[in-house]
Amino acid sequence: MYLELPTDRVFDKISRGRLNTPLRPIRQATDLAEEDFVLDEIQQLVEKAGHEVVILVDACTIRHSVKEEVWELIQRTGFPVYSAPMGKTAISEDYERYGGVCYLSLLLLRLVADAA
Repeated sequence: MYLELPTDRVFDKISRGRLNTPLRPIRQATDLAEEDFVLDEIQQLVEKAGHEVVILVDACTIRHSVKEEVWELIQRTGFPVYSAPMGKTAISEDYERYGGVCYLSLLLLRLVADAA
């Protein structure tokens, strides 16, 4: 869980009563036409990118309980995999195509250098 507090509220006392209520994610039904559209767009972008495709796994993989689905995507595609710092535990570091943690600042520096 990631908890962000406004800096002006850090020392305020609040009731802990709501902590006794378990969090239950609400899953909405998938719009199949929308899903088909998105998958077609992704397929076109992957084909256009050629061999320059990677999968970046972030904390949303854990938050939305889709680790198994992401793992299946990784296995089926064989694309190299990187993780964002907060998604580090979502993918095994022992996976042969795991490239490590990708810090956005390092990626931006590389993109800027490549563009120059």
